[in-house]
Amino acid sequence: MKATFNDFIVQNPNCSKFAGNSDAMLIFEILSRDESIIKMIEACDHGKPALTPLAHEIEQALLNLKAPTISFHDNFTKQAVGLMIKTILKPFGYEAYVQKSLPKDAKSNEFSSASVYRIDPKSENKPTMKIVKSIVEIK
Repeated sequence: MKATFNDFIVQNPNCSKFAGNSDAMLIFEILSRDESIIKMIEACDHGKPALTPLAHEIEQALLNLKAPTISFHDNFTKQAVGLMIKTILKPFGYEAYVQKSLPKDAKSNEFSSASVYRIDPKSENKPTMKIVKSIVEIK
């Protein structure tokens, strides 16, 4: 089963101040979309931080809010985004293994680095989900 916002709060009690926060939930929702998960895993499989393909999108999401209750100017909030990603990728067997600078193609104004994830075959964290891609003939 895909991770939920509640999983994020339970797994990261230090982030309990975000419980019930609609802006934090919006960021989690963007990060946990199927297409977002695929983008994050593909980025990691190419040695880039998981946040790379989504940094600009989540920054824009906050900028588009009339009165945001969270800000990426706050380091704790940026770290919480990293913990969200950790929670989201965990069911797929991915674990953080290195911190890297975000590449320029991330188009991020707020984030400078993030974690790259990989599947560690020696890990106790066995995947409970997988991404299945299929080929469909178009007529």
